Amino acid sequence: MTEATTNTGAPEVTSAKQWKSKTSKGTPLVVPSGNTCLVRTPGMQVFIKQGLIPNSLMPIVQEAMNKGKAPKNLEFDPDKNPELLNEMMDLMDAVTVYCVIEPKVEPEPATEDERRDDVLYVDEVDFNDKMFIFQYAVGGTADLAKFREELGEHMEAVPASEDVELPS
Repeated sequence: MTEATTNTGAPEVTSAKQWKSKTSKGTPLVVPSGNTCLVRTPGMQVFIKQGLIPNSLMPIVQEAMNKGKAPKNLEFDPDKNPELLNEMMDLMDAVTVYCVIEPKVEPEPATEDERRDDVLYVDEVDFNDKMFIFQYAVGGTADLAKFREELGEHMEAVPASEDVELPS
């Protein structure tokens, strides 16, 4: 990336308009499903201010912010704490809705009658895509290669089956 400089060689101050245009345009992101979306990465502080993070997850988020990375040895065992797992999934949904600029992702409608064909709802976004978007939004590009690698390792253990009925 090039940096504008003044006649004295010092970096030129970025104008408010330039600053806003860099942060509001978003970044193209290819998700594991192969689809591409335009996302913004506002940072964890914005998620906190917007009230997207459930109270039960705040200690985990605060630890991650203090250490600059996700805490290790997180237990999302559904048998031990199903509510924490549900809240984590709700957080990923909220981050997907908030961060994806294009195509616009809307919250899941209250009833099936409220669904429109021309709208992408968060429950229609693949779980791995939501995890990927979440990881990108909170961790940036450095963690994406690791995510793809780990996803591939986990998927190798899943046997292929033609007898599985997919939801319609």
